[in-house]
Amino acid sequence: MLRRFIPAAVAAISLAGLAFTSPASAASLPDRMYGCARGDICMYSTAVPSEATKIGIGRGEDWKYSASSPTYRPVRSVFNYGYPEYEDHVALTVRAIGDQFSGPVCIHRAEDGNPAAGIRAWSYANEVSEIDWINASRYPCNE
Repeated sequence: MLRRFIPAAVAAISLAGLAFTSPASAASLPDRMYGCARGDICMYSTAVPSEATKIGIGRGEDWKYSASSPTYRPVRSVFNYGYPEYEDHVALTVRAIGDQFSGPVCIHRAEDGNPAAGIRAWSYANEVSEIDWINASRYPCNE
Protein backbone atom coordinates (compact mmCIF):
# COMPACT_ATOMS: atom_id res chain seq x y z
CA MET A 1 0.00 0.00 0.00
CA LEU A 2 2.79 2.40 0.89
CA ARG A 3 4.51 1.66 -2.43
CA ARG A 4 1.45 2.93 -4.29
CA PHE A 5 1.00 6.00 -2.06
CA ILE A 6 4.52 7.45 -2.40
CA PRO A 7 4.54 7.73 -6.25
CA ALA A 8 1.03 9.20 -6.19
CA ALA A 9 2.06 11.74 -3.54
CA VAL A 10 5.17 12.73 -5.51
CA ALA A 11 3.09 13.19 -8.68
CA ALA A 12 0.52 15.31 -6.82
CA ILE A 13 3.21 17.56 -5.33
CA SER A 14 4.84 17.97 -8.75
CA LEU A 15 1.54 18.97 -10.35
CA ALA A 16 0.82 21.40 -7.51
CA GLY A 17 4.20 23.04 -8.12
CA LEU A 18 3.34 23.54 -11.79
CA ALA A 19 0.18 25.39 -10.83
CA PHE A 20 2.24 28.11 -9.13
CA THR A 21 4.73 28.68 -11.95
CA SER A 22 4.09 30.42 -15.23
CA PRO A 23 5.91 29.72 -18.47
CA ALA A 24 8.41 32.54 -19.08
CA SER A 25 8.28 32.26 -22.85
CA ALA A 26 4.52 32.77 -23.00
CA ALA A 27 4.60 36.00 -20.98
CA SER A 28 7.70 37.67 -22.39
CA LEU A 29 7.80 40.21 -25.19
CA PRO A 30 9.97 39.69 -28.30
CA ASP A 31 13.35 41.41 -28.77
CA ARG A 32 11.89 43.76 -31.42
CA MET A 33 8.44 45.22 -32.08
CA TYR A 34 7.55 47.80 -34.76
CA GLY A 35 11.26 47.92 -35.64
CA CYS A 36 12.07 48.96 -32.07
CA ALA A 37 14.58 46.98 -29.99
CA ARG A 38 13.93 46.15 -26.32
CA GLY A 39 15.22 48.98 -24.14
CA ASP A 40 14.53 51.75 -26.70
CA ILE A 41 11.86 54.33 -27.29
CA CYS A 42 11.05 54.74 -30.98
CA MET A 43 9.30 57.54 -32.85
CA TYR A 44 7.32 57.21 -36.06
CA SER A 45 6.06 59.53 -38.80
CA THR A 46 2.62 57.85 -38.87
CA ALA A 47 -0.04 57.32 -36.21
CA VAL A 48 0.40 53.54 -36.53
CA PRO A 49 3.96 52.46 -35.60
CA SER A 50 5.82 50.33 -38.12
CA GLU A 51 9.43 49.60 -38.97
CA ALA A 52 9.02 51.43 -42.29
CA THR A 53 7.94 54.70 -40.63
CA LYS A 54 10.47 54.81 -37.76
CA ILE A 55 12.28 58.17 -37.66
CA GLY A 56 14.27 58.06 -34.45
CA ILE A 57 15.15 56.17 -31.31
CA GLY A 58 16.31 56.85 -27.79
CA ARG A 59 18.40 54.11 -26.25
CA GLY A 60 17.56 54.46 -22.58
CA GLU A 61 19.43 57.69 -21.97
CA ASP A 62 17.98 61.16 -21.46
CA TRP A 63 18.24 63.53 -24.42
CA LYS A 64 17.68 67.30 -24.79
CA TYR A 65 17.55 69.51 -27.83
CA SER A 66 20.69 71.43 -28.72
CA ALA A 67 21.92 73.21 -31.84
CA SER A 68 23.93 70.11 -32.75
CA SER A 69 21.03 67.71 -31.97
CA PRO A 70 17.89 68.72 -33.84
CA THR A 71 14.41 67.76 -32.70
CA TYR A 72 12.73 64.58 -33.83
CA ARG A 73 10.00 65.51 -36.34
CA PRO A 74 7.37 64.94 -37.64
CA VAL A 75 6.38 62.54 -34.87
CA ARG A 76 2.89 61.05 -35.06
CA SER A 77 3.41 58.09 -32.70
CA VAL A 78 5.84 56.86 -30.07
CA PHE A 79 6.50 53.36 -28.75
CA ASN A 80 8.12 52.94 -25.32
CA TYR A 81 9.80 49.54 -25.37
CA GLY A 82 11.94 50.28 -22.31
CA TYR A 83 12.81 47.79 -19.64
CA PRO A 84 10.60 47.50 -16.56
CA GLU A 85 13.28 48.68 -14.18
CA TYR A 86 13.48 51.85 -12.09
CA GLU A 87 12.97 54.24 -15.02
CA ASP A 88 10.23 52.45 -16.91
CA HIS A 89 8.32 55.48 -18.22
CA VAL A 90 9.32 58.21 -20.65
CA ALA A 91 8.43 61.89 -20.35
CA LEU A 92 8.68 63.65 -23.70
CA THR A 93 8.66 67.38 -24.28
CA VAL A 94 6.39 67.66 -27.30
CA ARG A 95 5.27 70.60 -29.43
CA ALA A 96 2.64 70.37 -32.13
CA ILE A 97 4.17 71.53 -35.42
CA GLY A 98 2.58 74.82 -36.46
CA ASP A 99 1.05 75.34 -33.02
CA GLN A 100 2.10 76.93 -29.76
CA PHE A 101 1.12 73.93 -27.62
CA SER A 102 4.05 72.39 -25.89
CA GLY A 103 4.32 70.27 -22.83
CA PRO A 104 5.37 67.06 -21.23
CA VAL A 105 3.73 63.79 -22.24
CA CYS A 106 4.17 60.63 -20.19
CA ILE A 107 4.35 57.31 -21.99
CA HIS A 108 4.06 54.04 -20.10
CA ARG A 109 6.18 51.09 -21.22
CA ALA A 110 4.91 48.11 -23.20
CA GLU A 111 3.79 45.32 -20.91
CA ASP A 112 3.63 41.55 -21.18
CA GLY A 113 0.19 40.80 -22.55
CA ASN A 114 -0.37 44.47 -23.46
CA PRO A 115 2.32 45.89 -25.77
CA ALA A 116 -0.09 48.67 -26.80
CA ALA A 117 0.36 50.21 -23.32
CA GLY A 118 3.65 51.60 -24.67
CA ILE A 119 2.12 53.38 -27.68
CA ARG A 120 1.07 57.04 -27.81
CA ALA A 121 -0.35 58.33 -31.10
CA TRP A 122 -1.53 61.73 -32.32
CA SER A 123 -3.68 62.82 -35.26
CA TYR A 124 -1.27 65.72 -35.88
CA ALA A 125 2.49 66.02 -36.34
CA ASN A 126 4.73 66.91 -33.39
CA GLU A 127 8.34 67.62 -32.73
CA VAL A 128 10.03 66.03 -29.73
CA SER A 129 12.70 68.16 -28.11
CA GLU A 130 13.42 66.19 -24.94
CA ILE A 131 13.39 62.57 -23.78
CA ASP A 132 13.49 61.93 -20.03
CA TRP A 133 13.45 58.35 -18.71
CA ILE A 134 11.69 58.46 -15.35
CA ASN A 135 9.92 56.42 -12.71
CA ALA A 136 6.12 56.46 -12.86
CA SER A 137 6.00 58.34 -9.55
CA ARG A 138 7.57 61.48 -11.11
CA TYR A 139 5.81 64.28 -12.96
CA PRO A 140 4.10 64.14 -15.45
CA CYS A 141 3.48 60.42 -15.00
CA ASN A 142 2.18 60.71 -11.44
CA GLU A 143 -0.89 62.75 -12.40
